[in-house]
This record gives sequence, structure tokens and C-alpha cells, in this order.
Amino acid sequence: MLKPPSVQIIQPRLPHDVICPFCGLKQPFIKETQYWRTLKAPHLKHPLTLKVRMVCAKCQNPNCSHKSFTLPVPEIKRYQRATSPLISEAVAGVVQDNSTLNRIAQRLSRSFNTTGSKSTLDRWKHRLASQYDFPEILNQLEFSGALSIDEYMPRRGGRYEQIAGDAIRIRILYIEPVPWLYGRGVTEKFLRKLDSWRIHPSCVIFDLWTTFPKVVRKVWPEVALQYDHFHVIQRLWQYLKNALIQFRQSLKGDRWILHREELWEMKWGLLKHMDRWTDKEHLLIPEMIHIYRGTPVEKVLLFKEEIWSIFDLSKTKTEALAKRNALAKEHWWRNSWHLQKCMDFLMSPKFDTMLTYLEDSKIPRSGHSETLINVWRQIETVRRGFKTHQGRLNHLKLFQVTRYLHLPLSSE
Repeated sequence: MLKPPSVQIIQPRLPHDVICPFCGLKQPFIKETQYWRTLKAPHLKHPLTLKVRMVCAKCQNPNCSHKSFTLPVPEIKRYQRATSPLISEAVAGVVQDNSTLNRIAQRLSRSFNTTGSKSTLDRWKHRLASQYDFPEILNQLEFSGALSIDEYMPRRGGRYEQIAGDAIRIRILYIEPVPWLYGRGVTEKFLRKLDSWRIHPSCVIFDLWTTFPKVVRKVWPEVALQYDHFHVIQRLWQYLKNALIQFRQSLKGDRWILHREELWEMKWGLLKHMDRWTDKEHLLIPEMIHIYRGTPVEKVLLFKEEIWSIFDLSKTKTEALAKRNALAKEHWWRNSWHLQKCMDFLMSPKFDTMLTYLEDSKIPRSGHSETLINVWRQIETVRRGFKTHQGRLNHLKLFQVTRYLHLPLSSE
């Protein structure tokens, strides 16, 4: 049997002087009227209800637009049905623990003997988010100067969204939806909004889209440009993987069953650098190299090591260019269509922008945009996506305040 809630009466002391929040006039206190408010408060053993006396003071300024105003009560706001600590605790659970509204409601009932419906918790969350602005949050985040930009498809959006992040601190800065009529001006508008919020990068890291360098130069002419290393290697590894798959598919007949199974099992190990091989791969792959000598498998392994040498072992851009040019003059890879596509990609004008990090050690070669997108997808997955873009931005504000700035949420 449920216990009836305990009622606690709260009657704040009346002050001698008050300040009108509308006109700012300090004046002697004159009581206008009073009323009682009922609020939910957390309690560990039994339900607790607060009966709070709200007192209205008269404003003696004849020019003030309000004749009276309510005296403030600590941790209680106008029209509020729960105390500020309860609201902050509930919203922090939604944001920091990445939990659902239903779970937080059950937690309040189980831990604090109080209730909060799903819609109530959602209102609390948006009310807290409305107290923060992105320019103020970004100013406190202390942007490192390395900006990463990318696009992703939200869980419940139906269209792509642009995401900006701090490539060094690995933080999400802002998210903007892409209009249905997508043009070059969309990305420029997105970057100019960041610029108006005092995000002035020293370098910008992006994926392999052709329009990104031109648009970034229009907004920040002197900024350094860097193609994201993850996307560069992803493009090359796609061709290498397809070369292995094509060779595996060419092994037809029962006599090649074991070879097909072996190549399928070891396809990712073959594409890893030797320093990252497991003990099992150190035993199997050298034997495979001997078995598949002269086949596309050996060529893929050799080409992979050349790519590793260009991007990871080069100390300067000149050294990386020399290694690429030396690889282009060799002939052992030319009879493979997939390796030709890799070489065409390395010989493209984009190659110079892939190596900007070799000119300045302060420029990261990766923007970690995929990491930031994965973090945001985990947030979306819990709540099966956000219904509106404003709801997405509100959650991002609270996420930045609690996770990046480590500040407590306050409903005051």
C-alpha cells in the first residue's frame, strides 16, 4: 500500500527592502498579495510535497510597466512544479547517462519517491537548454584552431546534416541540417555562421568532396587545408580489398575451396600493417605470401606497404612526393585494374592537400569526424532519433555543458 505524501510547509522570511526585477528600483517592501504553490521534492524514504508561500510585492515606481512582482524563493521558479535540484538531476541523467526519458522517470520514482512523466522531463530538458547559447558555449570551449567538417545522415531526419568539430580536442561544435535544395551556398553559409561565432581556424580538415576546398577558401582565405587521412586510406583500402575479393572469386572449383576460405578469413589481416599483426597473423600471413607469390595477393601486400611508407614513414612532403613518383615509375602493379585506380588517386591534384600535416606538425592529419559522428549516433540511437532539429540542438547544448565544460545544470 502506497504511503500518502508528506507535506512540508515553506514560508520564506519577508525582506525589509526589495528590488523590482523589471525596473530595477530598490524600495521598501510592501506586500501586495500571496498564494500557495505545491511542488514535488526528492526524498529517499517517502513521497514529499512542498507547500510554498509565494509573496507578491508592490512596485512603487509609477513608471514601471508592472505593478507587482513575485519575491524569489531559492530553487523555485515561476510556474515550476518541482524543485530545481530535482529538475537538474533528471535532465543530467538524460544527457550524461544517455538514458531515455522513461528510464529517468522510473529512476526518480525508485530513488527519490517522486514522479515525472515523459512529457514533463522533456519540457524540463528544453527549458534548461533555452538558457544557453551556442556562441557562449563555443567561447568557453576554447577552440584549438583545428576545425573538422563532415556530413552524416541522422537517424530520423531524412536528409543529410553538416557537423563541425574540434579536431584536436575531439569535440562536437555545431550541427546544421542541409536544405532539400542542396547547393554550394549551403556549406558556405554553415562556415560563415561558425565564423560569426568567433570560430577562426588555422586549419580545416574535411573529406574528399571537391567543393570543400573552394568553399573554405572563400570564408577563410589564409587557412591551411587537409584532406582527412581516414577518408584517404578508406578510398585506397577499398580498391585493395576489391582486388583481393576479385582474385578470390576467380578461384573456381572444388580444389580452391580451402584457398577461398583462407583469403576470406584473412582479408583484413592482409590489409593491416605488419606492426599491427596478431600472433596468429604473424604465423599465417608469411606462409600465404609464399603460397600466393606472383598473384594479386602479393601485389596488394607490396602496394599496401608502399602506401604505409608514403603517409606514415615520410618526414617531409618532399620525401612523400619522391616515394609516390618512384612508385608510379614501377611496372609490377600496372596489370591490376584496382592498383591502377589507387595510383590514379595518388597522382591526382588532391595528393598535395593530403600531405599538409607534413609541412606543419601542429596540423593533425585526421579530423576525427567519424569518431564524433559515432558519438552522436550513440546519442540518437537511445532515443531513436530526434523528432525536430531544435530538439537535436537543445540536446547538443546540454551535452557540451555537462560533458565538455563539466558544469552542473542549473534551472535558475
